[in-house]
Amino acid sequence: MNKQLTVALVIHIVIALSFIADPEHYFLSYVVGAIVVFNLIGMAIIQFGNKVVGAWIFLVSSAFLLPIGLIGAYGARKIIDDEKRTSFYVKEDSKGKEI
Repeated sequence: MNKQLTVALVIHIVIALSFIADPEHYFLSYVVGAIVVFNLIGMAIIQFGNKVVGAWIFLVSSAFLLPIGLIGAYGARKIIDDEKRTSFYVKEDSKGKEI
């Protein structure tokens, strides 16, 4: 797992918890909580093998928390670039085996 994704997730959780403590902005904890849920979904999809889709989910959900979300967006973009680079250099046949 990419370190930037983990750091971004922890920061997003801390932000959500800080809004819970403030009664005036309590509703923002739901917004940030939804972003955290999508971050977790993206990380789970990355762990289960579909790195590009999971990274895109994490990237889009992190974009809502600018400028803090840039940490996660950078890490997700790095995963997408690595997968493109790997798929460019590794040729596979129709059954998914390397040629």
